[in-house]
Amino acid sequence: MARQRKKGDANAEQQQPANGAGQKASSFCSWKCCGVTLGLILGLATLSALLLLSFTPDPSTELVESPRGAPDVTFANTAIPLVRDFVKSNYKDYRKGKVTLRHLKNHIVAHSDLGLSYEDLRDDRYSAIIEDEVDAIVGRCDGGKKAV
Repeated sequence: MARQRKKGDANAEQQQPANGAGQKASSFCSWKCCGVTLGLILGLATLSALLLLSFTPDPSTELVESPRGAPDVTFANTAIPLVRDFVKSNYKDYRKGKVTLRHLKNHIVAHSDLGLSYEDLRDDRYSAIIEDEVDAIVGRCDGGKKAV
């Protein structure tokens, strides 16, 4: 509660702030809040733009479908033994991590006599058969620690 002013009381005049001083302080706080809010909005807009750019699809990972259609039983019956033979003959390099899926797919193209190209094997339906057998070999060999 404000102290009542008595005649001749000099302290009463000093305790009551002048009307302009309180407005200057609140005006400064409102400008500061506006600046902080504007900074947050600009920061969020920049972050949103960066996230949108980072989630654009990579053309090298787009879905590839072979013009030959889905693989048949003949492909699986031919490819699985080729995968096993390739890993067995390259096991030394396989254990060191030097054998890639590209090497394996090129081996299948060269030795399968199915008329497939490397592009055909990029189709997820073909790759799934190859990768499932590779995963089974990795499981049996404990990632290259045990013999094939």
